[in-house]
Amino acid sequence: MKRLVHAFQRQSLSRQLVLQLSLLVTVMLTVLTGLAYVVIGQAALQVVPPVMRRTVALHAAQQGQVFLQAEASVQRLSREWLRRIDEPADADIDRRWAQLFERQADGVWRLQQRWIDTERAPTFYLQHGTQGPDASTRRRAVVSHQLLAEQGPALVPPFFSVYTDFVEKGLMVFSRGVDWGRSATPATDNFSYPTMTGSDPARNPQRQRFWTPVYFDSEAHAWMVSVIQPLDWRGRWVGTVGHDITIDALLRQIIDAEAPMGSTAMILSGDGQLIAHPELHERIAQAQGQLALKDLKDPVLDQVHGLLSRQANSPEARDGMTADGRYLVAWSRMPGPDWWSVRIIPRDSIDQVLRTVVRWMLGVGALGLLLTLLLLRGVVRRRLYQPLETLSQAIETQGLRVRGGEEPSALPAAASPDLNRLTQAFDTLAAGLAAHRREERSVRSALEHEVQERRQAEESVRLLNLSLEARVQERGRQLQQAHEELVQRETLASLGSLVAGVSHELNTPIGNALMGADTAAETLRSVRRMLAGPAVRRGEMQRQLQLAEDSLHLTLGNLQRSAGLVRDFKQVAIDRASLQRRPFRLRQVCEEVVHLLHHTLKGQQHEVLIELPEALSLDSYPGPFGQVLTNLVQNAVIHAFGERQGGLIRIELLAQDEDRVHLAVSDNGRGIAPEHLDQVFKPFFTTRLGQGGSGLGLHLVYTIVCDVLGGHIELSSRLGDGTRFVLTLPRVAPTGPQHKA
Repeated sequence: MKRLVHAFQRQSLSRQLVLQLSLLVTVMLTVLTGLAYVVIGQAALQVVPPVMRRTVALHAAQQGQVFLQAEASVQRLSREWLRRIDEPADADIDRRWAQLFERQADGVWRLQQRWIDTERAPTFYLQHGTQGPDASTRRRAVVSHQLLAEQGPALVPPFFSVYTDFVEKGLMVFSRGVDWGRSATPATDNFSYPTMTGSDPARNPQRQRFWTPVYFDSEAHAWMVSVIQPLDWRGRWVGTVGHDITIDALLRQIIDAEAPMGSTAMILSGDGQLIAHPELHERIAQAQGQLALKDLKDPVLDQVHGLLSRQANSPEARDGMTADGRYLVAWSRMPGPDWWSVRIIPRDSIDQVLRTVVRWMLGVGALGLLLTLLLLRGVVRRRLYQPLETLSQAIETQGLRVRGGEEPSALPAAASPDLNRLTQAFDTLAAGLAAHRREERSVRSALEHEVQERRQAEESVRLLNLSLEARVQERGRQLQQAHEELVQRETLASLGSLVAGVSHELNTPIGNALMGADTAAETLRSVRRMLAGPAVRRGEMQRQLQLAEDSLHLTLGNLQRSAGLVRDFKQVAIDRASLQRRPFRLRQVCEEVVHLLHHTLKGQQHEVLIELPEALSLDSYPGPFGQVLTNLVQNAVIHAFGERQGGLIRIELLAQDEDRVHLAVSDNGRGIAPEHLDQVFKPFFTTRLGQGGSGLGLHLVYTIVCDVLGGHIELSSRLGDGTRFVLTLPRVAPTGPQHKA
């Protein structure tokens, strides 16, 4: 380190300046970059979750739109089916049945070949004996065929199919381009499908609409989910109305979705099934669309599902953070199935973006720093180095001339005023050197005057020293006088603050007294007019006299209040102005000071508790003691409470003996920083420089307590726990105080 400092000191002034400025700018750039990293990081944690929440809410609403349509559609179809089922006559049903359906060679009932049109009409199969279906089944088949033929082409798409199941192991279904009846065999049985098991009254006694789990339809070669509405007719369960919805597009959207900042989109079911995941779609397919999180044993997905489970009843999009703090999670319930659209973002991805931003900032800052330094180097070279070099050469030439006995000439003028002053200083120096050379020659010619001149020089030095000592003493006296004037000014400022507070407090009672007096005078004038009239009513006279009495009572009370305030202020002002020593009760003086500070305290609703015995008294200086108490209370209001409302200041007796009393003045404010505890009693120290703080308030307290009252003061404070001043005062103050408050 010493070698570096030595090497730096050997550099030219311009190079030292460039190096120091470079170091300063580099430190500033590093600090600003660090602050930017922290601020941007906090902002990212505030901005990213709401954006994620809005994103998943939009995705959930978009992805669930077709599910909402499907629920509304099956509800409408079931109502329409129930409205139509009893309308046709039995003869029309039998005739229409014979026209549409036939029992084919394998024993399965299907549509006749001439009616099969998969683009405009439903297909049908029914597992029934050779006797054929009963009247109920035939009616349901005919009505279902008519309903699906009318409305199926309009519903497929957006849905993959629309159908009615029969409890007799039959199915009427419209799915464009697919003949479900032809693919049915004598062994085809839809009764064990989730569409039927979920409609069974034993499992669904409320007859509610429900959604099936995800399944892969081998006929359609697509992943499906179905919405089912049970059908009950004539008091019994007869089948279902439902839609099949393909979710391949939804799954592909999740798999192919962009992953900004390393995020992952997925769909989870409320019962802990993973429906869609961009990295686990093959595992989901192997599990037939029912990949349970408990079987997957992925700790991240388990934490995500835990968050969803705790907020399962919330209809709005939510966000949170996994228990290990590594992932931000946002989720929103999708309409329809009990599914949740979920997106997670690793915290590391956000940190990586922040690091990239910081690297760019550092890179751009370094480039700007390099350009700035190059520009600065040119400016310093042009404005400082070259003029200094020219000046140095001129001074060397001047020195050679002076040493050669020639008269010095004026140095060339510089472009800078500062360098001009330096040039003039060197001209003066050169002239002095020339004069000294001439004087030296003169001395050589008159050696006899050497001793005398040396003595004269020594005398001049001695006189100069005496002059300097006198000047130092004078400056010390002036500083002491300035200090005393500042302390006196601080005391007068405190008294002026009391005057302003008392004036404000007097306005209200005096105004009330004037109003009461005016009211009483007007009432008496009214009584006089009543007495001058022809008739005086006793009740009116009593009412007017009562009003006058109340007004005078109000006036008297307010005047007494004003008189008490003036009496307290007069006593405090006399004590402070005269520095009179007298016996006094501590509690009474404290109450007078707090009363006069009422205006300062009430604006922010601060409270002062005085916990002193009534009989506790001192033979001391009440004025300086009141000044100490005023400064401590005002210091708490300004520094301890700031803008805070409802602060508490406590004045209490800690201990007492025959010679001394120990008082504590404490507050519940913000406290004092540890590095300031040793500074607060020093003159001119303040944490509110430029905001009205003089730095003399606590210094004045220290001076009065130690020099006037003959005691000492101790301070204890911690940030957030308030401040406490302990005053140790003699019961009988020493005579002849050194300083006045």
